[in-house]
Amino acid sequence: MDWDDLKFLLAVADAGGLAPAARSLGVDPSTVSRRIVALEKSLSTELVVRTLEGMSLTEAGRSTAEVARRFDAELLALEASMGGKSGEPVGPVKVSTTDAFAPNVMRALAPLHGRFPHLQIEVMPTHGPVDLRRREADLAVRMFRDDHDGLALRRLGSIGWSLFATPAYLASHPQRAGLLDGHVVVGYSDQLRAVPGAAWLVAHANPEAIGIRCGSPRAAIEAALAGVGVCIVPCYLAATNPPLVRLTDQVLATSEAYAVFLPERRGEARLRVVIDALVEMFERDRASLAAATPNV
Repeated sequence: MDWDDLKFLLAVADAGGLAPAARSLGVDPSTVSRRIVALEKSLSTELVVRTLEGMSLTEAGRSTAEVARRFDAELLALEASMGGKSGEPVGPVKVSTTDAFAPNVMRALAPLHGRFPHLQIEVMPTHGPVDLRRREADLAVRMFRDDHDGLALRRLGSIGWSLFATPAYLASHPQRAGLLDGHVVVGYSDQLRAVPGAAWLVAHANPEAIGIRCGSPRAAIEAALAGVGVCIVPCYLAATNPPLVRLTDQVLATSEAYAVFLPERRGEARLRVVIDALVEMFERDRASLAAATPNV
């Protein structure tokens, strides 16, 4: 048996089909099919079922894929433990994060190139969670706790949320006793009800005061900049838009940021140094990220 054939079966298992597996490996679908046929012949058993819809794994195929997964993890751990002559981290690390937080991640990881020249970091801004088991990324920075699918977590730090608006809007809407009294509110779409800032609005804002609903904090900032009304967003994000004024020193909502990765990759030096750099950034910028002090 050619051990290299196992990675093609694992790709089909993770990607859920022949074509996506080929894309993830950067090869033609015919190559994936040929390598799996070779693996089936060497093991004298059927590993996949070919239908009009594509490929699906047999029971033997699923068992073999799990062996391949363990083998792949052991190889990664071996590579990480070797790490070159000096033991330094080497190889690529794809880091997924939100569009809004990507600049912070880039600033946190930029110094690593000088320390570890053989470490290749790619920051991938995304609009939704990536599938770590399909190797869409090596590490994800997420603003929520993700306990499903046995993923490993490391808490990075806190993100504070508060209320913001433009000076022009506030000039025509003087502050009253209540934080939202007399204000038009920039709300969030129903899909974001669980997001801390959106949850605070559900508890404190009159639905009739909602002037527009947005699908992301960045879109809420754009609405506020357009003069629609008051938005609640992460303070670090509002700080990059100087025309916005913070209405209160209070931290109205808090979200937790986590580094998320596969537990079998916990020992990899290249992931460890990236996670450590993110933790250091959250500690260094704790006041601005957690909004302990006003960003105005």
